[in-house]
Amino acid sequence: MRLYKVAAVVLRARDCGGGDKLLTLYSREYGKMKVMAHGVAKPYSRKRGAVQPFVFSKFLLRRGRELDTVSQCEAVETFSFLGAGLGKLAAASYLAELVDAFTAEWVPGGELFTLFRDTLRLMGDQDNALLLRSFEIKIAGLTGYRPVLDACAGCHRPVDGEIFFSPEQGGVLCAGCGSGVSGAFSCNRGLVEVLKTLLSWQPARLHQLKVEPRVKNRIKQILFEYLRYHMERDLKSTALMNRFHPGI
Repeated sequence: MRLYKVAAVVLRARDCGGGDKLLTLYSREYGKMKVMAHGVAKPYSRKRGAVQPFVFSKFLLRRGRELDTVSQCEAVETFSFLGAGLGKLAAASYLAELVDAFTAEWVPGGELFTLFRDTLRLMGDQDNALLLRSFEIKIAGLTGYRPVLDACAGCHRPVDGEIFFSPEQGGVLCAGCGSGVSGAFSCNRGLVEVLKTLLSWQPARLHQLKVEPRVKNRIKQILFEYLRYHMERDLKSTALMNRFHPGI
């Protein structure tokens, strides 16, 4: 069939001139996909609201030789709280860039799509720092980079006493394996338990989790380096988020 329907969040929208936009969408059924939306940037276009970044919309798409095109679209959720300040917008940009970095095109989104959409929904009224940390560790797990937290990633024995976390080794290390490892973070049992909780709890439960500011900051450092190691690059949105929303 040349026409098909999909519900997706807009990850990116790039101007192509003449009122056209190249959209990067993320959906449950098809995962990441690039489509062309003709004329949507023109002032009179009724599609403008549905093709903005971070909007969850329903699309009717037409298959093409190189790119599929948008025939119809309708906004379902606009996450209006994102317009309340640059901090929220920067955080949403960070989530979208993580999804873009960790996924290939046309691989079904499944659980990651649900996580992305639900995290956006919760950003208006929850602790965004814990939401982002939860998203970071979950996207790593869902895309094949789940950190080892239940035993030493080096010798596979239970960890006790002094504990390290190594992005390169893929998780926690005991004192024997972690001492002297370049780039390893010193941590403790309590911090590791918070990481496990962030990995296992649904985002809607995170308001029940109480974490000290110093532990939040340490987890932020650990997960930032862990994701950067596996992406092998920095994200543009990180600098924006640190500037406008340094608390998360």
